[in-house]
Amino acid sequence: MIEVDIQAHSADVPPLHLLKAEQLPASRGAVIGTMNQRVADALRTVIDITPQDSDRRALAAVDAALTCLASPPAAATYTDAERKALPDDLYEEHDLFFGAIRVTGNPVETFVSTMLEALRSQLDDALSAGITLSSGERADLREAFWTTFHMVWRIGVAGTPFESAARARAWVTDVRAGDVKGGPLIRWRLGHQVFFALIQGLIVSVGCLEECLRDDPDDVDSACRLLEDATALMIGSGASLRYAGDFTRTHYADSVRPAMMPPHINAKFSGLQLRDHRILLKLLHRVKPLVASPAPAVDKSYRLLLDAMSTAYDAHISVCSRFGGDRESSLRTPGSTVPAVEVLQRFRDRRLGAATPDRPAE
Repeated sequence: MIEVDIQAHSADVPPLHLLKAEQLPASRGAVIGTMNQRVADALRTVIDITPQDSDRRALAAVDAALTCLASPPAAATYTDAERKALPDDLYEEHDLFFGAIRVTGNPVETFVSTMLEALRSQLDDALSAGITLSSGERADLREAFWTTFHMVWRIGVAGTPFESAARARAWVTDVRAGDVKGGPLIRWRLGHQVFFALIQGLIVSVGCLEECLRDDPDDVDSACRLLEDATALMIGSGASLRYAGDFTRTHYADSVRPAMMPPHINAKFSGLQLRDHRILLKLLHRVKPLVASPAPAVDKSYRLLLDAMSTAYDAHISVCSRFGGDRESSLRTPGSTVPAVEVLQRFRDRRLGAATPDRPAE
């Protein structure tokens, strides 16, 4: 690993503190069991922001919510057992390049803090440097975050003593943006941080869904609600990739792609190396048999999730194509004659197939 250069680049972006994927509160029991008043107060502070509120107003709420939570705990490294659990694919190098720091801590508090940190950086960047996403893409991105806040509130706070005791923290209404420097490589890294956070949100929502379908299969309403949460997060993950690539093709060729190649970083580096994404795919594989013969409403909601998954992959393909991936090989396959877009299309088809239930012939 080429540590010096990677560290120099990652210092340009605010760090994103996040749990290892295996330590996320990926069940309703885990969310309920690790909830505390600090999290309830943070959620109370942001939960009433609406799609119509400005980015500046949303940023003020996020800043206030972050003050409710404990400071990020100490950094954590992967153990030998964790390395063996999934094929080693330079996960730590990947985290380092994008400014992601794995930590330990209260699962639900650290998870909510991760979501707020990623959202804060995205809002600050949008206000400082501007973005060209469509209004629909911006709405998808915001909805993904607020879906997560509402999901955690619904599961872990609503109807508990935490709800009645929750107090919103006062906002600083004249909040100023500018903590994030501009530039295509900064945007690339921040966009991937947002993607990482939303993938963790998907792990939590799909984990809660698995628990619901397994332990309470007759609770159709809860299953559908969790599927709606996961669908919004999946759509938002696609929007986060479009945000990550919100700069010109020349910028990508001149500064972004070279930064992900030797001598700056090890060969075959790619965003596909995210360990959390592999954990999510394993979760979806476990959910698959639980939706083989579902209630009609659950079946409909799960199909919408698969459609959203296809849309997210298509967003990745679109960004890749815009930056020349329809002709050039992937960084993962240097020298290959297969264009990067074709590789991504194969990934999409294979992973959608793996998540689609085997249904008996009618």
